Amino acid sequence: MSENSRPSTFRPARSLLLHGVARPLRKLSSIAKQASEALYDAVKSMDRQYNRFFHDSFDAGPTQVAVDGDTAEQALIGRYWASLKPRFDALPYQPLVSVLVPVYKVPAALLRETLASVAGQIYDRWELCIVDDASGMPEIDAVIRTFADLHPGRVKYAINDKNGHISVTSNRCLELAAGDYVALLDHDDVLLPHALGEMARYINHRDRPEILYSDERLVDKDGERFHGPFYKPDWSPFFHLSVNYTTHLSVYKTELLRKIGGFRQGFEGAQDHDLMLRAVEGSTKPVVHVPFILYQWRALEGSTASSIDEKPYAVVNGVKAVKEACERRYRPAEVEWERETFHYKIKFELPEHEPLVSIIIPSKDRPELIGTCLDSIFRLSTYKNVEILLVDNGSTDPAAFATYQKFQAAEPGRITVIAHDAPFNFGAMNNVAARQAKGEYLVLLNNDTEVVTARWLEELLSYAQFPDVGAVGCKLLYPDLTIQHAGLALVDRRIAAHSLKYLPHNTSHYLDSANTLREVAAVTAACLMVKRADYLAVGGLDEVDLPNGFGDVDFCLKLARLGRRQVYTPHATLIHYESPSRGASIENYEKMVMLERWSHELLNDPYMNFHLLRHEHVSPAIEAHIDPKRETLRDYWRSVGLGPYIAGRAVTPPSER
Repeated sequence: MSENSRPSTFRPARSLLLHGVARPLRKLSSIAKQASEALYDAVKSMDRQYNRFFHDSFDAGPTQVAVDGDTAEQALIGRYWASLKPRFDALPYQPLVSVLVPVYKVPAALLRETLASVAGQIYDRWELCIVDDASGMPEIDAVIRTFADLHPGRVKYAINDKNGHISVTSNRCLELAAGDYVALLDHDDVLLPHALGEMARYINHRDRPEILYSDERLVDKDGERFHGPFYKPDWSPFFHLSVNYTTHLSVYKTELLRKIGGFRQGFEGAQDHDLMLRAVEGSTKPVVHVPFILYQWRALEGSTASSIDEKPYAVVNGVKAVKEACERRYRPAEVEWERETFHYKIKFELPEHEPLVSIIIPSKDRPELIGTCLDSIFRLSTYKNVEILLVDNGSTDPAAFATYQKFQAAEPGRITVIAHDAPFNFGAMNNVAARQAKGEYLVLLNNDTEVVTARWLEELLSYAQFPDVGAVGCKLLYPDLTIQHAGLALVDRRIAAHSLKYLPHNTSHYLDSANTLREVAAVTAACLMVKRADYLAVGGLDEVDLPNGFGDVDFCLKLARLGRRQVYTPHATLIHYESPSRGASIENYEKMVMLERWSHELLNDPYMNFHLLRHEHVSPAIEAHIDPKRETLRDYWRSVGLGPYIAGRAVTPPSER
């Protein structure tokens, strides 16, 4: 009914509502909005000062009022960097770090900034090992020799007789190194002033690890920031097979790199990925992630930071590096380059025998749902060695039983119906079926799902087969093809959240996370595969304290405690209609149980960098990091006497001053 066609008796009431109630409310709302915006601005201002440097406390000095934002940032970060020197100087173990810089035909101005970023390190136990790969450019030689004169005894410089490419040149840098550790630096990139100091702190803090890597960000040819920073997960071997996410800054124990033979020829363009893959295999200590931006990767023409098309051979060599790593680890696989994501798709070989997979499906009534689910399994699935255990939770609709019987007749001996006439308890239903299951592997599956990917079971099994893998989850989509599940993130007192929820199924958000094989803290029990032995070893789902809510998160954390990784694969896709037969539920008690049981884990998701906001749309927290602009860096370099050098002006060596 349109407004003008309403009976007149509605109009006085509507007028009273508008003039007598709505306008005062709007006025109050406006005042409240102004107050909240003022409060938000004040809190944000305080947050900016506090959170930017929350991994260290220091005296920031008096607050500057009415100062240009860039100037304030430069001053604040400069004071922060100055506060770090006594901390770094006090470290019990002071390793010498050899910075390896292979050089080839780089603009002299960019090389000066790269070398200035080394000289500007707050931690001063460093040496530079730099090799020119026969560039034939006198200006490069002049830049390096001037730097060597300014820093006597710290620079080891060599020139290749002929061009040998990146692996040969990097190995020659490694030969020059006398440090306990080596740091890899490209000839046009920049280390932040605290880079080596943070690495040294973590070397002390983590019992002298052999491999470390940090977060990073891209800058353009002028050194200005673009895109967002790359906040990385802790060590994730499956993710690392998919993409060389560790990249910059990487620091290695020198002895380790020499033991594994350094950089390999024939892997140019992917030499750093190949090096990390082999170093991890050769190390006896955990890989350490230093969760701070310590490196600026410059995107230039001809650089893979700009586009992989600049170095097509890098793709071929990258596929070879990943394939060989899988073979060395006795996990042979087919490896393909995915142009859509710039990542590798890995298809591990399945066991020679086809193990029986038991698919457990709790259900009640709703014959159209269970019918769609079963039809998609039998019609589309290419993996045939399955049994299905239907756990019926007190259905009363005759059509539901007719649906069971129809599929039992069509698939004789493959479907068992288990009656569970008790109040809804998701954990109990799955546990009952798991005890009766005959399969070596279990799939927990909701009745409101529909298979999309024909090879979904093969895809899940290809990871579940490995002894270090616990639960394997898939990509679940809503009927409108937006994401319902692409892995679960732990989110403190809120327990868990679906990463990337509601985004398009093919979103490239946050480095194509939705479309890349990777480790996650947990996966949803709406569809997961796990070894039956592991399921029983951790006691299955908690049917007492977590009968319906957060049982899958608890289950995955118990598997992690057992030493198992949880894996998300985007290459198995199902539609999820998400509990239309049960609806929403209140889970306050379950939250308290989870907080008491897993408080440390809920605060420390290893696969969700603590600089990221832990909600559905993964994104960096506002200014909760040190991510300086180009001018802030240049201002710092000038403050430590490097201004004339980066400007290319004549500089007097310290010995002649």
